[in-house]
Amino acid sequence: MKVYVTQGHEKGIGLEVFFKSCLMLGQAPLNHVRLLAYKDAVENTLRTLRLPFFIGPDGVNIAGLTVSATWLTQTHFSKSLTALELGMKLCESGGVLYTLPTSKDQFPSFPGHTEFFRATYRRPNLGMFFSSPALQVLLLSDHVPINKLSETLTEEVIYNRLSTSLGSLRDWNWAVDRVLVSGLNPHAGEGGLIGHEDERVVAALRRLSSSGKFQLSGPLPGDTMLLEKRTDSDILVYLFHDQGLSGFKGLMGFIGSNITLGLPYPRVSPDHGTSFNLYGKNQADYRGCAFSLRQALTLLKKVSHGKDPGHKG
Repeated sequence: MKVYVTQGHEKGIGLEVFFKSCLMLGQAPLNHVRLLAYKDAVENTLRTLRLPFFIGPDGVNIAGLTVSATWLTQTHFSKSLTALELGMKLCESGGVLYTLPTSKDQFPSFPGHTEFFRATYRRPNLGMFFSSPALQVLLLSDHVPINKLSETLTEEVIYNRLSTSLGSLRDWNWAVDRVLVSGLNPHAGEGGLIGHEDERVVAALRRLSSSGKFQLSGPLPGDTMLLEKRTDSDILVYLFHDQGLSGFKGLMGFIGSNITLGLPYPRVSPDHGTSFNLYGKNQADYRGCAFSLRQALTLLKKVSHGKDPGHKG
């Protein structure tokens, strides 16, 4: 089993931060990594790093370290999507998918990776989980317009996505102390004074609490929920994208992972985008990629020695 790394956008910083991370990891972890990429994209990036390299038929050697690779030649819709589809297929037989950043226009009619995964696997309840050394954040919706949130976040969606996401974390033996869930309205609705949408959260948590598998609390006001966090293993669950990621990225910067929960295998990505303005300048900060790549390798050990990491919740 391997961590399969998909190259992302060929004009982004993904390959740059990946190769810089490889230099930090050393050879032993890299023996469990396989890059899925195009030779020209890899060569163009490596030339900017000003390090000795050699591209062979089965991989690349950079400054004495070897990274195995599958070189792509054909393209389906975009280079990013071609690499991603191969990675998905390989992981279905075992492994961890690690996706380097790409842009939304690289997908046919999908705003991002998570929506593409949902449609491909027909798993609507996938969760977007952001993990850093000191903060763990789960989103129950992703790229949804604000005027669609109320109709999107039904009691069933809240219950099913929480159940699926927490099921994946349980299957991976992920350290979880408490699960704190925000409300949708300001101040979690003030008991109905600011809308009744948060009654759905109450109902969903009541159903989940009956299992007794996790310590659940909520709905809590989204603006103060960070103050309720006691340990780095508390999971903070937010109902929509910017509600959760404003605090996460403001505190953690780009030192974090975006992990998809509920797939047949773990999918991990660095918590940043393509940064087209930095492409080719050898200026990209690799630390977020190095952190998330280490997490992917840790997950590989867990799924290699455990049961099927996918959760059918």
